[in-house]
Amino acid sequence: MKTTCLALTVTIAAAVLLACAGTAAAPGPRERLVATHYFYWYRYPDEHFYNDPARTSDALQDHFVDPESVDYTSPAWHAGELADIVEAGVDVVLPVYWGVPDNYRKSDVAFSVDGLAPLQAAMAGRLEAGLDTPLIGLFYDTTTLLPEVRGESRGRYDLRAEEGKDIFYRTIRDFFNLVEPRFRATIDGRPIVVLYGSGFAAGHDQDTIDYVYRGFERDFGVRPWVIKDASWSFRADAVTSWGAALNGPWISDAVAQIGPGYNDMAVPGRSTPIRDREGGDFYRWSWERVMRSEARIVLIETWNEHHEATGISETVEHGRRYIELTSRYTAAWKAGRTIDSQIELRYPDPIARPPSADGAEYAGAPRVSITFGPDGEQGISLVRGVADGKAAISLDAGEPVVTSIAAQTTYLYFSVADPFFFDGSTGLSVEYEYLDSGHAWHVLQYDSHDRRATLSGAYTNARRIASRDTGEWRTVRLELPDARFANRQNGGADFRFAVADGSLTIRRIVVDR
Repeated sequence: MKTTCLALTVTIAAAVLLACAGTAAAPGPRERLVATHYFYWYRYPDEHFYNDPARTSDALQDHFVDPESVDYTSPAWHAGELADIVEAGVDVVLPVYWGVPDNYRKSDVAFSVDGLAPLQAAMAGRLEAGLDTPLIGLFYDTTTLLPEVRGESRGRYDLRAEEGKDIFYRTIRDFFNLVEPRFRATIDGRPIVVLYGSGFAAGHDQDTIDYVYRGFERDFGVRPWVIKDASWSFRADAVTSWGAALNGPWISDAVAQIGPGYNDMAVPGRSTPIRDREGGDFYRWSWERVMRSEARIVLIETWNEHHEATGISETVEHGRRYIELTSRYTAAWKAGRTIDSQIELRYPDPIARPPSADGAEYAGAPRVSITFGPDGEQGISLVRGVADGKAAISLDAGEPVVTSIAAQTTYLYFSVADPFFFDGSTGLSVEYEYLDSGHAWHVLQYDSHDRRATLSGAYTNARRIASRDTGEWRTVRLELPDARFANRQNGGADFRFAVADGSLTIRRIVVDR
């Protein structure tokens, strides 16, 4: 099929419909699009294969069938992946982009630039051979806003400030400068941008994305079609939420995000819960919920993130099962058919943990608390042994305190005795005292019923507290009306303090009903 709007020969109808349609911002009722996050950072054996220089520790949970051929600089490797992507019925690949403006040659992010030309060469080869090819959208992995990823020694960028907005926009602009117009996936003629979470920035507002819209229209003559993660507070064209491979499908009016399961045990220091694939049933179950929804765009999480075992590409462990499943479901969904196999999952909630009888004396108590001296745990416990939650107990003016061990971001994890509150819905209050110095800001993240928040609410942000650096002790009280406290955080915790740029010191926490 020839199309003048894309100026190339392509036979994937959904991609062409979305590129040429004159329908408003979202696809019309007959236009359905499937995209997948494409991890192209692999290059055997040195990049994203092993944990150590001696190559003795494999960092992959799932494994490539022919690892020695895997090379993001090789058009032949990309061509093999594209053939499978087309077989699966996927219309758009979303390269997981780690480009860093002003430091593109930094060794751990250079793949983002170096891999895009070979990917497009593989696409061109398919077109020349008269074969279908998917098109390219952007998955902006906002992890690159972190200073350590960027190779900088500074705080996080505030995307409300001119400098932050400029970095944010130039990342998007520079990606599309590397993608030929004929290979850009569009909706209503507008290139597709999918945004990862907002937590890597110090702040953002509506002008963060409006700055992107203005700059892109100035430089490319059209606004991008932006699908934001739900953690961004600004308005965009559509919304999604990362974590579907673990939590199950996330479905909004326009977009659904799904995945086949999750397991990152091969990655050192990880303690994320596991989502069993249940032999493909979890993926089937997810697709069938999408098919009963009004969503017109499906984001599959992921094509090939093998560290976290969220991929649907061919692997040693799963063969081509998930390519075949995807092909079956995408064909039915695009044709407006439904598939309903009445699957009952063995593990309906991957991160809920059973309650413990420990702390029975706190059942019915009006409050629980923790200080950090002997016998200071009165229904609240400091969770130890979590890789990203290292803490130290010390004395401050003779009074015991706990301090997070500084890094770019650290956490202090706490659990509440289950007999006091487990998987509840009546609401709680938290009051704590912290030392107002030594860090930029902190935020309480608690296990809630808000499925829009990270991991279906396991990490829900309360109000962010900025440090004034007074050196004084301050008291904060927070209301948690949707608290769940089902032991769903790392280490079975119910809440944690996330700390930016320094260390947080706390001397008392109280939780009230």
